[in-house]
Amino acid sequence: MHLSQLLVITGFAHLVAEELRRDVCIVGGGASGTHAAVSLIDQNKTVIVIDREDRLGGNTHTWTDPHTGRLVDIGVVVFQPKQVVFDFFSKFDLPLLNLSSIQWNEPGQPANISQPAAIYNTLRIDTDFRDGSNVTRTAWPDVGAALGRMAEALAQYDYVLEGYELPDPVPEDLYMPFGAFVDKYNFSDAFPLVYQVSQGMGDLLHVPTIFAIKYFNLGDLQALSQGYLTHARGNNSDIYAKAGEFIGSENILFRSSVVATNRKNTTDGRLEFLISTRDEGLKLLSCKQAVLAVPPHLANLRGWDLTDEEHGVFSQYITSNGYWTGLVKGVGMNQTVSHYNAAGETPYNIPVLPALYALAPVGTIDDVWWIKFGANNPTLTDGQVQDYVVRQIQTLQRAVNAPVTEPEWLIFQSHTPFHLQASPQAIKNGFFRDLTALQGGLGGKMFYTGAAFHTHYSTYLWQYNRDVLIPKMSR
Repeated sequence: MHLSQLLVITGFAHLVAEELRRDVCIVGGGASGTHAAVSLIDQNKTVIVIDREDRLGGNTHTWTDPHTGRLVDIGVVVFQPKQVVFDFFSKFDLPLLNLSSIQWNEPGQPANISQPAAIYNTLRIDTDFRDGSNVTRTAWPDVGAALGRMAEALAQYDYVLEGYELPDPVPEDLYMPFGAFVDKYNFSDAFPLVYQVSQGMGDLLHVPTIFAIKYFNLGDLQALSQGYLTHARGNNSDIYAKAGEFIGSENILFRSSVVATNRKNTTDGRLEFLISTRDEGLKLLSCKQAVLAVPPHLANLRGWDLTDEEHGVFSQYITSNGYWTGLVKGVGMNQTVSHYNAAGETPYNIPVLPALYALAPVGTIDDVWWIKFGANNPTLTDGQVQDYVVRQIQTLQRAVNAPVTEPEWLIFQSHTPFHLQASPQAIKNGFFRDLTALQGGLGGKMFYTGAAFHTHYSTYLWQYNRDVLIPKMSR
C-alpha cells in the first residue's frame, strides 16, 4: 500500500500539501548529501534534498562579522590537497588557498586581516582549565621521526581511506585501542600533535584504532608538509551556497524531517517519504532511489520502516562523542596568546573532558574567540555546554588577572552526535562487513553516505561519493 493511500484511509490526506516525484531522495544536506546531489544532477538525475537546518553544509559553518564583514569558519576549516577538492571547488569557480604558500604572522604579532582567520599564529600557554594553573607539558622531542613511524604503520592499512571494506578476518590492529596502537608502533612523540588535530574524537587513547586513523590519516601526514587547503577568502560555506544554487531551491526542503517512510511495500516499487516541513506542512516524496546521509543511529530514524539488516547494524552503535563549536566576544584577554587545555596528571597531558580544547583569539576581529568544546559522550545539552564554556573562560580570566566578564555568544553550533562508534568486539565480528553490505539494499534502491560510512572529513566524504556511492547507484 502506498503512503498516499494510507493517508486517505486514515483521513489525513488533506494534511499533505504537495506530492513530489524525483529520481533520488537525499536525506541530509551536509558535506556528503550536498556533494551527492550535485554529482547525481551531473548524471542527469532529478533529486530532492531534505535537511533539518536552513542551509546546506552540515558542520561547515561560516560566521560573518556584521561590523567589518570579515569571515570566520567555525566548523570545517581545511581540506586535504586531493583532486576531489580541486574538482568540487573548480566546478563552482571558487578559489582555493594552500596554507603553506603564504606568509603567516610571527607568534605575538597582529594578524594579517587580509588572510583567513584560520592561519592566525599566536603564542601558546598550556593551562589546566579546571583551575587556571599553568601546566608544564612533558617534552616529546622526536616528533618528526615519530610521524615517520606513524606513516609506516598507517601505510599497512591505507585501504581504510576508501571506506570500510576490510579484510576478513579484521586485523587486530584496527580494533585495538588507539593508545595501544601508538605504543606498538612507537610513535608516542607524535601523539600530542595527533590529539590536537583530532578535536572532537573524545577519549582518543581508547577509541578503536580504525576510527582514529581515518580521522587523522595518511593524507594529514602529507598535508603537514604539502599544505592544507582552504577557501581563499576564508569562507568554506561558499561551496555549499553555490551548490544550493546549482541544485535549485525547488529541490531542497530546509527545516524539514522524515516522519514516515514506505520503502518496502509500494506497488510501483518506488520509495516513499513523508516529510514534515516548517512552513509548508507535509510533503509526500516518491523516488526511484534514496540516499541516507545523516548519522544512522536509531533515534535519528524514528518513523523509518527499517529492514532487519539496517536495524541489526545501526543498533550496534553504542556511543558517540560530543563536539560543539562557536565564537564568543568580550573575553578581554591578551589577543596574541592562546591557552591550550592540559592536565598535569594525564597521559600526554591531555585535557580532562568535558571541556574547552583551547581558548584562542580569532585575531582578524577584535576580542572574538574560537570555541571548540569536546566530551566523551553526547549527553550534555547545548545549554550545559555554554555554561561550561563561560565558567572555564572566567576561570582563565581570574588566573591572568583579567576582568571577569560574561562573554557574548556570537554563534554556537552543535556537531553532536560526533563520530558514531561500534564496540571492538563488534568490529572484530564483522560490523563493517555488514554496514557496507547495506549499500544497494531493497533491490538496488537504498544507499548510504556520510561520516558513519567513512569519516568526519569533507575531503574523504566527497571522495567516497565519487569512488563508491555514485558508481554503486549507477549500476
